[in-house]
This record gives sequence, C-alpha cells and structure tokens, in this order.
Amino acid sequence: MNNSTNEAYVGTTPVRAAYRLDEAALEAWMRGNVAGFAGPLSIEQFKGGQSNPTYKLMTPNARYVLRRKPSGPLVGNAHDVVREARVLQALGQAEFPVPAVYAVCAD
Repeated sequence: MNNSTNEAYVGTTPVRAAYRLDEAALEAWMRGNVAGFAGPLSIEQFKGGQSNPTYKLMTPNARYVLRRKPSGPLVGNAHDVVREARVLQALGQAEFPVPAVYAVCAD
C-alpha cells in the first residue's frame, strides 16, 4: 500500500452523514449502561473498514470504540456485533489480550 492509500484508512474523520448517530441518545444510554461513564461525549468515525461502522467516542477522562451494524438490509447473521462482543468477552476471560467490552446494546 502506498502512503496515499494508507491515509485513506488511518485515523478518524468527522462522522459522515450516512453514519450519523443520535449523540444525545447514545450519551444517555452510556450513562445507564457503562460503569463509570461521565460525559460530555464527542464522536469521530474511524476511516476505512465500513463493513461495520466504527466510532471513536471521547469524554474528558476516557476513550471508547463503538461498533455497530450498517444500516439497511443485511445478509443472514452477517455483521453480528453482538456475537463479536461475546467472542471478545470470552477471549478476555481466557486472558487473551483483547479490548474490554464495556456494554452491548442488542437492539
């Protein structure tokens, strides 16, 4: 990959219009479901890899990653972020070095 191609996939960008989230609803959900969460919340979107849109969530004291299914019709159990979270949790319990899962919203 050349440098210009790498730049298209490295880092974050403002959330693109097609992938916008209800920031107030997300912050309220996190307050109720993520231990120790304290806003205010700001959101950026990771570049590239949009099969499951992935966001960088930032507060004054913490950083989180949010993954979600893409909008629109999906094939079978493709893009199953709940399954992904279960696998990460199981690997973490087996002491593999994986990111912590703070919460899962199945709907």
